[in-house]
Amino acid sequence: MALGLALTAGCTASPDRAQQKPLGLPADCTRTITQSDDVRPALESASPGNTLCFSGDNLADADLTMTRSGTADSPIRLIANGATVENVHVSADHIVIEGFTVTGGDGILLEGSRITAQHNTIHDTQRDGIACMPCTDSTIATNTVQHVSTAGIYITGQRITVTGNTVSDTVARDDGDADGMRFFGTGHRITGNTIRDISERGYRAPPHPDCFQTYDHNPATYDVVISGNTCENVDAQCLIATDDQPGDNGAPSKAPSITFVDNTCAPNGAQAINLRRWPNVEIRQNKFSGPNLQRAILIIDGSTSCTVVGNTSAGNGPIVDVDGASRPGFRQSDNSPA
Repeated sequence: MALGLALTAGCTASPDRAQQKPLGLPADCTRTITQSDDVRPALESASPGNTLCFSGDNLADADLTMTRSGTADSPIRLIANGATVENVHVSADHIVIEGFTVTGGDGILLEGSRITAQHNTIHDTQRDGIACMPCTDSTIATNTVQHVSTAGIYITGQRITVTGNTVSDTVARDDGDADGMRFFGTGHRITGNTIRDISERGYRAPPHPDCFQTYDHNPATYDVVISGNTCENVDAQCLIATDDQPGDNGAPSKAPSITFVDNTCAPNGAQAINLRRWPNVEIRQNKFSGPNLQRAILIIDGSTSCTVVGNTSAGNGPIVDVDGASRPGFRQSDNSPA
């Protein structure tokens, strides 16, 4: 009898262990989803403060479409322990997306305010890896984006932080382009990211791979800081900013448009930075190199009031080449070579 009691006591511990959350998930999961059929009802019934956890191998065809918002004090958290899904679409505010592997579909597509996408892996998608368009006061942090279409990370809106991400091997589709990051809007902070290994080779119509790109856009793009990033083995440029459409884009006339500081740029193009009709850019304390550099920085076609200070280049050409139309307001100092 005593032995039977001992065996019974031992058996009662097993269900408790079975009910523990899968490894890598938080202890406060409101609900754990392991089947694709359960995804939609779970998202549609989510409330502020809920933590929905995703785990297992049966979510690969899942489309996470989130339209319910959290609050500033109680965001809704969608947390995975690496579980693979096809798409993540968020059109809501105060949402956290964390720990997913996203592949085969549209990637992570975000629209709203105070959204965070972090610690995700996105690869082999049909569209951009992560697109925040438009977003406000949102964060894209510590994600790995590989072999996605067109752009690794694409942002529009206001005050988006993009930090600590790794983007590589972006591919072009339908004779399009292949870039690391594209940015539009105001107040963005793009820091501490690594972009590498984007090639123009192997296409019928080669793309023009750049680490960071922006172009004429409405509303205007200004007050963007790009700092502490690494760009290497990308076949065109580290940064290209162009405004080829006539008319006023709406940016304040003397507001800093892009502050590009303390970056390491080693692209494969003829220059690391190309500004065309893009004024009020500060380029400071960057390190430039690359096998094909003819100059580190090219400033042309009325890109006035730009500042180039404290940069170094390992190339054979000059640090900066400025045409006459861009000379008004141009300042440079302490660059090497001078």
